[in-house]
Amino acid sequence: KLAKKRGVRVKKASVAHIPFRANTFDCVISVDVLYHKQVKDNLALHEFYRVLKPSGVLILRVPANKWLKLMHDKEVHTRERYTPRELKRKLLKAGFQIQLLSFVNVVLLPLAILKQLKENLSTKKVESGVGKVPPLINRVLLALLLIEVTLLRYINLPFGLGLVSVCRKTP
Repeated sequence: KLAKKRGVRVKKASVAHIPFRANTFDCVISVDVLYHKQVKDNLALHEFYRVLKPSGVLILRVPANKWLKLMHDKEVHTRERYTPRELKRKLLKAGFQIQLLSFVNVVLLPLAILKQLKENLSTKKVESGVGKVPPLINRVLLALLLIEVTLLRYINLPFGLGLVSVCRKTP
């Protein structure tokens, strides 16, 4: 409704069957989609490749660290968390040329590890953690994430809560 109100054309569809012709888009952005229980990631990656124009760009973000299972993962229906090697293999198999593959959310990883320890030690039902963040904390985290973005121009981050990849469709 919001998109229509603003005059933006949208379509509701599955990443397994994107309702557009091949070679339609310059860029596809997928943020925290491939990990979901109802998504077949290999099929989705092939669909992203199909709808991208030659030399089109895929920007992808997925959760990392298979060992980091949180209540949040259960609440958001996480099928899996990825390793860099596994994500690279899937992207290459789909035909993409990888320009960037790095961990992200370095600053959030220690907090997630502490949350995991708390969940493992607690006998009470633990909430997922999805919710509003106080404005001050939100600004601090945003500033830290902007520093990460700057670092990613020069280096791949060695650890983090998620993985980000920028890929091109082969021309």
